[in-house]
Amino acid sequence: MNILSRFEKQIEIKIQKQISNTDIPSVVMGKISRNGEMSFYSNGPSRWDRDDTINPKNIFSIASMTKSLTSVAALQLVEQSQVTLDEPLDEHLPEMSKRLILNEDNEIIVPQNSITLRHLLTHTAGFGYWFTCPQLGKWDELKSEINWTENYQPRFFESGTSFMYGTSIDWVGKLVEKISGTNLEEYFRQHISGPLEMDSTWYNVPDELEHLVVGSSHRDAENGTIVKNEYQKMNPTEDFNGGGGLSSSPEDYGKFLACMLNKGTFNGIKILEESTFKLLNTPQLDDFKQIHRYVQVENVETKPRGDKDYFFDSYDNWTLAWAYDENSIVRPKGTAYWAGLFNTYFTIDFENEFALVYMTQVLPFNDMNSYNLFTSFERIVYNSID
Repeated sequence: MNILSRFEKQIEIKIQKQISNTDIPSVVMGKISRNGEMSFYSNGPSRWDRDDTINPKNIFSIASMTKSLTSVAALQLVEQSQVTLDEPLDEHLPEMSKRLILNEDNEIIVPQNSITLRHLLTHTAGFGYWFTCPQLGKWDELKSEINWTENYQPRFFESGTSFMYGTSIDWVGKLVEKISGTNLEEYFRQHISGPLEMDSTWYNVPDELEHLVVGSSHRDAENGTIVKNEYQKMNPTEDFNGGGGLSSSPEDYGKFLACMLNKGTFNGIKILEESTFKLLNTPQLDDFKQIHRYVQVENVETKPRGDKDYFFDSYDNWTLAWAYDENSIVRPKGTAYWAGLFNTYFTIDFENEFALVYMTQVLPFNDMNSYNLFTSFERIVYNSID
């Protein structure tokens, strides 16, 4: 055994020790180098009725990790001069532009500013989620109190004036579909996932790949134990959501991360010009940083924990595609990161030229044990390069 393989074995032992100290029933995590080399670590079965070991070819619901692909799709259209970052989108998406604003005092306001693609990509258009917006967290009760009669949920501030993580990238997906004339499933296959040979990345997983889809679990809110859900095949959809909904494998998403590490090109396939990638990866928030308004809701864990921090960080910046780390004690400044609802995570460290991907299928998001396992994995990797 040479020194390098012995060193890698030591890392694997440390990672497996962390995995064995948690109750996460099934997980795959991996390191992706800029040259495309991938090292994966797996534990647990792919489904609860199987006697196998989950692996990087298994398929997970990646939820909001879809957003990065949608952002790349939008920048492809910018690169082709089919849309600009700062033009009003009133004509492209009139159903979006006309949505009313509900301010912090629950007053209904007619918007004065147009929404641009930059606003949408940076989550500064005023759209929220039920777990990032206190008003949406109690929406059924609130809309009766304020006599809200519209058949849509409002925005919550004028575009460009604050940050709220929410459904903005859903609208980016609709914009891509409208301009390209194809749905997102087809668009990704033609311009991103297809060229990169991400052949396990789909909204509707093909029947021949369904056996690779993994099982899921959730943590019981009362006693804290993991409950393994009965496997159910995903329902097909014709509504391709730019903000979530893709399924992918750790290996597939690793190819996407390797492409990003190489500024838009991987294995000779260019999906973005380097100048466009640099634009996509530039921090965008000048007057404020990420602002996360904690809402105690189902499927997102926000209770005090006392171990490692929450996933959400109100002090980091945002690019046109993902969060931009500015205050980590582990990652270099400028490291890209984000996650998906079922506790899937990624980081892209441009300084050290590697990316990390971590996939489970556990609810609630920000589950302490799952998030701590990811950050433990991350620390082991960084300690190995110090």
